[in-house]
Amino acid sequence: MSEQAIYGDTAYYGVELINRSGNGALPVGEHDFAEAMDRCVLVDKTMFIADVLDADASVVACCRPEGFGKSMNLSMLKAFLGRPTVGQVDWGLFAGSQIWDADGGRYRDEFARYPVISLNFSGAARCGANVVGVVRDALSGDCARLLPLLEAPDLARDKVRHIERVARGVASEDEVASVLGVLIEMLEMACDGQVVLLVDGYDAAWLGRASTRGDSGGDLAELLERVLFDAIATAHDSLRLACLMGERPGPAVAALSSRGCSNCMSTPLSTWCDRWFGFSDDEVQALLGHAGREEFLDDAREWLEGYRFGGAYCSSPARVIDFLNCGCTPPVRADLYGYADSLSRAVGDWNLERLSTLFDLLEAHGSVEVLLRMGAVGSDASTEDDLWTALYLSGFLTTDMVEEPGNSDRSRALRLPNGELRQALRLVIIEWFECAAEDARDVDAFRDGLCCGDEDAVRQALRRILGDAGVGAVEMDSPLPYHLLLQGLCFGMPGYANPSSNRKRGADRWDIQVFPTGRMLDVADTLCMLDERPLVTMNMMYDPDVDALGLELLAVQSLLDIERDGIDEIRVPRPGVGRMRWGFGFDGQHAAAVCQRL
Repeated sequence: MSEQAIYGDTAYYGVELINRSGNGALPVGEHDFAEAMDRCVLVDKTMFIADVLDADASVVACCRPEGFGKSMNLSMLKAFLGRPTVGQVDWGLFAGSQIWDADGGRYRDEFARYPVISLNFSGAARCGANVVGVVRDALSGDCARLLPLLEAPDLARDKVRHIERVARGVASEDEVASVLGVLIEMLEMACDGQVVLLVDGYDAAWLGRASTRGDSGGDLAELLERVLFDAIATAHDSLRLACLMGERPGPAVAALSSRGCSNCMSTPLSTWCDRWFGFSDDEVQALLGHAGREEFLDDAREWLEGYRFGGAYCSSPARVIDFLNCGCTPPVRADLYGYADSLSRAVGDWNLERLSTLFDLLEAHGSVEVLLRMGAVGSDASTEDDLWTALYLSGFLTTDMVEEPGNSDRSRALRLPNGELRQALRLVIIEWFECAAEDARDVDAFRDGLCCGDEDAVRQALRRILGDAGVGAVEMDSPLPYHLLLQGLCFGMPGYANPSSNRKRGADRWDIQVFPTGRMLDVADTLCMLDERPLVTMNMMYDPDVDALGLELLAVQSLLDIERDGIDEIRVPRPGVGRMRWGFGFDGQHAAAVCQRL
């Protein structure tokens, strides 16, 4: 069942597919709306144009994670509003779309009416120290594209030459920084009307300022403010609208507020424009029906659906298209590496206790409660809430608690959106522990020994891992780090589900269980292990004051407590066979382990 059905969000939004060619291909990797219209099948999101045109402010900003159609929606705005620089207007481009006939066709008056400045800064997020170059190239490219509109003889020639120098790539930094305002002014005069400004990835360049300096040593934040937000603030009525797209609202909120610019902001918590980013369940059904793959709807829901934007549940359009393009097969590891690599960069320096919140997210109905600081500016997280807010805005987490979107003091429960992100997070945890151990072979030896009952292998691997990972260095007098270490090492055991901990069910509950499963099988599952996987139950005790003999007795006592407390008195789920009990003892520097197979 879809998230929409579960939570009552089943409103019909008038789902339509645009298929001008009659046999449109999937828009794989396509971001140009006009080109996609001629050869692809598209979900009709054209009423986004109406929401932008009817907004209460001329400056609108829409923030969504990567892969949710920001670039395509901007390209759609450009195709609808843009006055062509060369050639004729394609009056049939939007024929039959929802926007063309909406409200008696009144939006047709806006079609092909405005000179459109279209800037793409999204590459700045990947260019490190070359952020200035990305900004310069974006301005240069659009100045060159718009020069044919600036041939009127009565335009100020010095200002046109300014634009020409930027287009040729020979302008000074000051000329580059001020050209957007000049371009808006000249286009308004040349076309005798207002101008439209579209900016993709405005925050990608903005957030790069923390480690990047301008060509002349000036602060990049100042350069970006001059390039973009000063131009918007001084343009006044010269702009019909400015539409900014990015992931994080903070830079736009701060810059526009400081300049007294009214704006409409759409964040993942907002209901305004919530239907135009992401594919609803009905839209996914329509695409599957077009492809003749209706039987894969449940798979699409399990792996891809689950994001909540305002009042709408949805899936990532990019991932839905990839899912269809790959024959509707569930994601494999190669599909998850992009997510996993980004997550690993975010959590790579987390300690065990902070990392354990990721364990909790992987539990059924797991969540973490935080304050979402949507207005925070910058790429460096200064608080715990900033870290979670960044993960939320990047699309790794979502929330059903979207009420009062402007209230930053309201605690919200963040959760993983879908099965694909759950698997990606699992890979991140596995990699974290393999890196902490320094030698991944020790982790493999621990997992294999755990399944096979090899006490020596488990004991030796665990002792090496303890030394490498520095467990307990911060919190010496607590069993928690050792419990988290055992739990974390069990992620990725071939043929097993994620480990389940009982530490939150009561005091001194340090037991962990790992259940055999027939799902999420790794390659090793095919190598004669399927019929030999026991239910694994672990328990541990910690005492920093014991000697070597006492350490062994701790392990034995923790093993006996499994039977005494009836921890594994359940039916072993298929395809598991038997039970494997492990007792561990820790003293802060050493570990002991004993096992019993039933």
